[in-house]
Amino acid sequence: MAIRKDGVDTYRKLLKAASEVFAEKGYRDTTVAEICRRAHSNVAAVNYHFDSKDELYIAVLKNAFGEALRVYPPDGGLPAEAPAEERLGALIHSVLHRILDDGRLGCAGQILLREMADPIETFRRVHEDIVRPLREIMLGIIRDLIGPDATEQQIVFCVMSVIHQCLAIGFRKGRGHLPSFLDSPQSTTETIDALAEHITLFSLAGLSAVREKIEAAFSS
Repeated sequence: MAIRKDGVDTYRKLLKAASEVFAEKGYRDTTVAEICRRAHSNVAAVNYHFDSKDELYIAVLKNAFGEALRVYPPDGGLPAEAPAEERLGALIHSVLHRILDDGRLGCAGQILLREMADPIETFRRVHEDIVRPLREIMLGIIRDLIGPDATEQQIVFCVMSVIHQCLAIGFRKGRGHLPSFLDSPQSTTETIDALAEHITLFSLAGLSAVREKIEAAFSS
């Protein structure tokens, strides 16, 4: 049986309101009552459409990250055979915009940052669908950049070194302490792009040094 139009509207309002509240307060401090108040709905509607707060949170996560990846795909539209340097730049660009571009993405970036800072068990249910595919993309790019002789530990260390440059900005955003060049009305897409380019150049220099060290060890 098809869902009535008013039912679809209620579902969407609840999802939107829940995204906003979860992003602002985190899972633990969010109440269904607050979500319903913002959605101009009632608890019965939450139970009908989502069964529970946990299921509503999972729906919010999947919807938010699906939209974030649609707007800023990890490959940046590049073909799979593009040089690894370009693929790394596209991925960094995607991550930063998903974290910082509230205008287009809404709450997705902030929800992810909250999960990283204060993970909850519910997130594990969607971790495979949301996070692992992105991590695998990053691992593949790093393998290409530091060479076939790199160990898994070296690859993982490099992934952490690159991605945490992006996440550090996100954590500052979460605490309300963004750098002034990002925390102002004048901050634009161009500013985020410039930051992405800087992190890419900085990372490529470090990765090049790691590759040289690995190759030197194998040639000696």
